[in-house]
Amino acid sequence: MSNIHTVETIEGWGVDYVRKFLNYNKKDFSLNDDEICRLEELGINGRAFLRYTEEKLIEDGLRKEPASNLVDYIIQVKSQKQPIISTDTTIGSSKSPNNSVSIYIDNSNFFIEGLKIVSYLKKVNVYDHKKPEFLNFYVDYGLLITIVLKGRKLNKIFVVSSISPNDTVWDRMKFHGCKIQTYPQNALNKEKKVDTKLVCKLMVFLFTENPGTLLLVAGDSDYCPLIEEAKKLNWKTETWFWSGLSGVEDYLFTTPIAYELRKLSLYEPLEKYYQLFTYVTGPDFTNRKHSLEISGNIIKDWKHKNETLMECFCSLKLFGRWNWVNETTAHLYFENKKQLESAQSLFEHKYPYLWFTVIKKIVRRNSFKIQREKWY
Repeated sequence: MSNIHTVETIEGWGVDYVRKFLNYNKKDFSLNDDEICRLEELGINGRAFLRYTEEKLIEDGLRKEPASNLVDYIIQVKSQKQPIISTDTTIGSSKSPNNSVSIYIDNSNFFIEGLKIVSYLKKVNVYDHKKPEFLNFYVDYGLLITIVLKGRKLNKIFVVSSISPNDTVWDRMKFHGCKIQTYPQNALNKEKKVDTKLVCKLMVFLFTENPGTLLLVAGDSDYCPLIEEAKKLNWKTETWFWSGLSGVEDYLFTTPIAYELRKLSLYEPLEKYYQLFTYVTGPDFTNRKHSLEISGNIIKDWKHKNETLMECFCSLKLFGRWNWVNETTAHLYFENKKQLESAQSLFEHKYPYLWFTVIKKIVRRNSFKIQREKWY
């Protein structure tokens, strides 16, 4: 049966959290998708969920078996012993809960596994730098934070490994009025001691801060004890990580999120969002992409050049891929003519002072013809 959460934890769930919880545990509860959607349509949040009786669940459209299973779970939640809250003011555990989110990122594992995911899904080489068609893979951590935060208040960020000083995350943290605590690798890129030190700091943080939401961007089962302790202290917990591509034989993914960690907290797979915070740079070695060249001195005034391009690709719901020829010129790559024309229209209206070159590739047997157009 599903992990037993505390009453306080479930009472803090919104409708979306209840849906995710039921969807993840639907096999345990014998629920089907229609029944989960029905509860979501009724606006059932955590408090309403705990008030359910078997009769009321059946009245609201559930079959007898899942209704009985859910009520058994609710009884277990209400009957379990609640954690004893110390009155010792040195650890501050008597503080009331809040709605803020504190984020922990295991950056090296997150980056390496993300690199493998994108390499496979986009059919590009961002993994083997020894091959001539090697491209560069990037993560915009500012965008990543925005995605996992989902409009909630940000409290603090802990990061194992460093983040580029040019990343958008630093400006976004100023906006949120908080700081990032980073713990760089040592000279040999060994992080075990760093991980242990950070987990110790996180435990102190959990004891001294008001309970909120602890959100891990991590996938190692070593973090299970941290999640367990956080839940005892009435913290809500979330885990965001790569789930892997099961059933794909030629896929290089070796370390998806650990099963134990996935079961302990609400889980969200990053594969659903990767186009919103990752991108690739480098030339089109295949010569098969439709390309839009942008150039102009105005580009020098863009504080974060890649962020500006990423915003455009995200608005078009496309994966970001481009190549900087120099500091004022970039080639943007698209899969087809329709994508290129949409980008052309966007840039034409959003950045009218740029020069554009549209490269339309017409494949004819083993050759292609390039047509160019320029305008202001």
